[in-house]
Amino acid sequence: MSRRIEIELTSQRPDGSWTWRAAGAREPKGEVSGDLISFAASVGDELTVEAEFHMDGIEIIEVFEAKEKRPMPETLEILGSGRDQPLVTTQLVSNRRNRGRDRGDRGEGLDRRGRGNRKDRDRQESRREDDRPKAKRLRPDRAHRQRLIESLPEEQQPVAEKMMRDGISSVEQALRDQRKKARDAAQAKPEEPTPDTDAKPEKQPSKGKAPDSDSSDDFLTVAAKLLSGMRAAEWRDRVEAALAGIDELDLRDLRSVVVASESGATDEEAKALAEELRAKLTERVDREHAEWLAEVAATLADGRMVRALRLSSRPPKAGVPLPQDIVTRLTEAANAALTSETPSKRWITVMGAVAFSPVRRTVEPMGIPEKPDEELLAEVKKLSERIPHIAALFGVEPTPPPKRPRRRAGTPTASR
Repeated sequence: MSRRIEIELTSQRPDGSWTWRAAGAREPKGEVSGDLISFAASVGDELTVEAEFHMDGIEIIEVFEAKEKRPMPETLEILGSGRDQPLVTTQLVSNRRNRGRDRGDRGEGLDRRGRGNRKDRDRQESRREDDRPKAKRLRPDRAHRQRLIESLPEEQQPVAEKMMRDGISSVEQALRDQRKKARDAAQAKPEEPTPDTDAKPEKQPSKGKAPDSDSSDDFLTVAAKLLSGMRAAEWRDRVEAALAGIDELDLRDLRSVVVASESGATDEEAKALAEELRAKLTERVDREHAEWLAEVAATLADGRMVRALRLSSRPPKAGVPLPQDIVTRLTEAANAALTSETPSKRWITVMGAVAFSPVRRTVEPMGIPEKPDEELLAEVKKLSERIPHIAALFGVEPTPPPKRPRRRAGTPTASR
């Protein structure tokens, strides 16, 4: 089961992937594919991600762009007159002739507001219709893992259940904590004086080894022996769920199951399932890629240029370029939309879609506003690293986004 966590980007590799660690931690924890980060990011950024916890580590499946904190509004202190007045006052109105007219005016105003709200709802619904429905996430059952646990000896079943629930890393961490407590207890215990000075003192356990380290090592040995079997059983549960929902599940989940087959497919039957999933995944990606190209072309033909730009930034098959005719049409449509007469709001919308599209380096605006407002300049500066040639038209130097302040490990967060 996946959950959201806070991570910090620690470095970027030449292939586009990133290394990360938990926010406030010291050592890197894992890596995240560069395809999952569709916005401008830099080392030190703290991001919210969707992660799945497996026995062999943590897998990042989705990355969310951090929202900027809105500043607190300015407030005015009410001093009052300083006079002592009653808390509740009443006033009777004698003239009632204008009540009907006031009530009618209020009703007419409510109707006008109602019509305005309906228009806003219609616009929101039309925007929701443009958005793609989210694909289903992989939710495998635990049939193979449970069957493996039931086949183990009774003394090994608690170890396997903990591995299935928390993963092998949690088992190792629990053992390290147990050893540390035992060492601290052994060091804190005072040595008792011996009454006979001639007698040889009893051999004391060394400070570096806890009394129960043997049992801890046995526990870890059992966990290490079960690791390969539990990993294979977990992958078997995942691949069967993937094959059952091959046409509905998220492509990222399907790809993660295919990648995990290198360590999870241990027998001939499992390897056959991996090959079947790989073939069906290829068929689906090819089919969705053709549908994606047709949708981009149709959306562009309908005049919905911004929607077409946003669609072009989310290809089902990574690394495959757009056909040249679609690239030319997208570029020309974006060029025509960015002129000196284009309103600032429209500039911001089109420029934001261009910045994350495949044509971000080929778009050449036909003109820029003579007096751009502060909101437009701020957006140009924010996206300047992705569209440096457009930023140069506004006299803005490409700058990386500002780094967020790092939070020290162990620093308590403010509670509400």
